[in-house]
Amino acid sequence: MIRPVAIVRYERLYWAAFILDSVVTAMTWTERETIVTATPILAKATWILPTFQAIGIAVTVLLWYFTARAPSVVAKWVVVVLAALSAYAAVQSLGALATGSAILGTATVLALIANALYVAATVHLFLPASKAWFDTDTDEGAVA
Repeated sequence: MIRPVAIVRYERLYWAAFILDSVVTAMTWTERETIVTATPILAKATWILPTFQAIGIAVTVLLWYFTARAPSVVAKWVVVVLAALSAYAAVQSLGALATGSAILGTATVLALIANALYVAATVHLFLPASKAWFDTDTDEGAVA
């Protein structure tokens, strides 16, 4: 099946969000290391941040593949759940900025943009053109 325009747009927005999120991760890596090493249990676990980053990248690539290349309804709903968590994190960030408990910086702005791109990408999974892409209830190839 030829990929619908909605799926192509989803893919572009999804990768844009991933790239921005990777930039934010690089920008905040030192802060994250400081937080991890400040925790006594994790102080010597220098492997933990790179391991979780690698797992995150693997999950991102798998979800992309099973939504944009080999459609899976399960992967679609996992993306939806992660987009909802992303939206929740964005609302929390905006709340922290509004109350003054967080500082507006480049990383914060880029993270908010990445969250918005991720949610926008997810919306494309529900456009009418995407329905046929995820429709697995067709009778093609079914044995009677």
